[in-house]
Amino acid sequence: MYSISKDLTVDAGSGISPIPVGINENVKFSGLEKKADKNGNSYLSFNFTDLEGNVLTHNEFEINPQYVTPKEGESKEDAVNRRVNSMLVRIKHICTQFISADQFVVSGTDWSSFCTNLVQLMHNRNYSKALRLKVVYNYRDYASLPNYTPFVETMETSPSKLRISKNDKLVKEETKAVAEVVNTDDDLPF
Repeated sequence: MYSISKDLTVDAGSGISPIPVGINENVKFSGLEKKADKNGNSYLSFNFTDLEGNVLTHNEFEINPQYVTPKEGESKEDAVNRRVNSMLVRIKHICTQFISADQFVVSGTDWSSFCTNLVQLMHNRNYSKALRLKVVYNYRDYASLPNYTPFVETMETSPSKLRISKNDKLVKEETKAVAEVVNTDDDLPF
């Protein structure tokens, strides 16, 4: 049932590295896909690749009102609308690098149909433009796009509008080892 022989190959060179944190030049947009998570919920996946083959995947999920915390003085509905609008701005910011803002009109009766319509609108676009891409660490210390625009522009944009701000996380959190010292003289099982 289990067997390892010389015919079993190990591909040690297939690891994918993320695009480094900072402002990266000559990045290519490698596509937009509608995918489904393990529960069957639709999400959008935007893929970027740099000249060294490093990859960054940016996913946008439907905003779940259960996980939205209103700011002080903000209603739950206003907080959800704020989060949805922020997500739509990010989506438009990426897509309008390849389609004019006038042509970028998309809607859907629900999140899944919106995703389908967006992918259809962006299908067969010319993604050959070289981009400048701002990458930061998210709250889990993964390389990601910032939550707020601008974070992408064409290399032709001069001067660049991308800036590193004091709020951008460029260094991972230090993990602190916690040592617990106990008297083990009496606790040994042998």
